[in-house]
Amino acid sequence: MTASPVTKPATGGAAAHTPDGAASTMEDYHHALGAKDLETVCRITAPAFDGGMKECRTLTPMQFGMFSEDDLKKLKATRVDRAKVQSKGPDKVVVPPGAIAPQAAMMAADPKTFTMAWRDGAWVIVD
Repeated sequence: MTASPVTKPATGGAAAHTPDGAASTMEDYHHALGAKDLETVCRITAPAFDGGMKECRTLTPMQFGMFSEDDLKKLKATRVDRAKVQSKGPDKVVVPPGAIAPQAAMMAADPKTFTMAWRDGAWVIVD
C-alpha cells in the first residue's frame, strides 16, 4: 500500500484530521528531535507531560543530549508506515514502534507505542 504524499492541506500547513495527518505529525516530532528543535518537540509532546509545556521545555534538552550523532541522523530521516497506524476513533490514533523507521538506538532499546489525540486543531502526543 502506497501512502499518499499529501498529508497537509494547502492552507494553513496544519496536519489533516486523519490517521495520515497524525503520521505526518509523528514524523515532524522525530525530525524535530533530530534537529534539537525544542519548540516543535514541545508543541507536539507537551500534553504527554504532567507539567505541560514548562516540564517539556525543562526535560527535553536533557533528552537531546542522550542521542548520538547517528541517532540524530536517523531521527531526521524517520518515516511512519501509515498502514501500521491504528485509528481508535476520529480523534485518537496509536502509532506502534514497528511503524517508525529508522529508529534511534535509544528508542529501539526501549520501544514505545505512541498515543496521539486531536486537540485544538492539531495532532499531539498524549502518551
